[in-house]
Amino acid sequence: MWFKYMAKHKRLFAIIMLAFILFNITIPFSYPAYADLQVKEVQKSGDVQKDGDVVKKADAKKEAVPEDKSVLEKSFEWVSDGVAYKAIKWTINDFFFTKIVGAESVIKEYGNGNINASARSSIKWTTLLTLSAIVRGGIGIFVKDGWKQAALDSWDALEKGVTLHQFVAWDKIIPYIGARLNSPLFIEQLGEAGVSSSTLLKSTAPLTTIGKVAGWAGIAFSTVEMVSGFGSAFYSQDGSKSQADGVLNGFAGLGSLALTAGLMMGAACPPLAVGLAVGGALVWGAATAGKYFTGKSKTFRKAVTAPVRWVKSWFD
Repeated sequence: MWFKYMAKHKRLFAIIMLAFILFNITIPFSYPAYADLQVKEVQKSGDVQKDGDVVKKADAKKEAVPEDKSVLEKSFEWVSDGVAYKAIKWTINDFFFTKIVGAESVIKEYGNGNINASARSSIKWTTLLTLSAIVRGGIGIFVKDGWKQAALDSWDALEKGVTLHQFVAWDKIIPYIGARLNSPLFIEQLGEAGVSSSTLLKSTAPLTTIGKVAGWAGIAFSTVEMVSGFGSAFYSQDGSKSQADGVLNGFAGLGSLALTAGLMMGAACPPLAVGLAVGGALVWGAATAGKYFTGKSKTFRKAVTAPVRWVKSWFD
């Protein structure tokens, strides 16, 4: 009987089924829109409705439901966790510019015609740093966290240490400071020429055009990562691991920016160049190491995120 009725009115049943399917498809989208509209209407009166009860707006603020992430928030995550961003950075910065600048430095040393021990050492370290940056950057594209990321961060720290060693004349720093403080001991031993600012650098040769372009590219990527880190921290839940990681990512980007700026400045102002390079490397190292403690210590997270939470309180 039932089957005969269905067969007789199969067109009607087909329309009903089609309407039911369309309803199920559209309801996930229509409900949040309606719910959002309903919440906004209730909030206008100063109260919020929750589970059938009306509660005060001040009380409901503590239990706010996270909203969908904005385009800006997604862009921050794209930089911090995105494989695409890492691939772009590796292609442009770690591979293209690093390779060109490395090759140019080696050619310049050979072109001088005087390949002494210092030149051979410079060629060796330039080649090693170039290859190291290319390999490390390529591996890091698909690594996000865990022991592999820790190994890559240690590798990066080693590269930065070697770069500073090739840039700064460490044995000249104390005599230079002593001379600036008018210490007779250092002035008598080394003379005024021995404590000039140029002695702080192992090389005072100016950057080539390619070197400057590569440096500005590095500064651009560091700036993007700094803004992304601090921006992500601002939008994250207060005191959370993601907020602490965002703050530290921002400081790591700031450290890389200062380091690159110092290397670019070089002979233009050696004291400032050394200060930026060394200070930037220390900030980067502290921020990078700190990310491995954000998931273990709530106190550490609170300390790291305190400035961001203070700034956010201005907008409450």
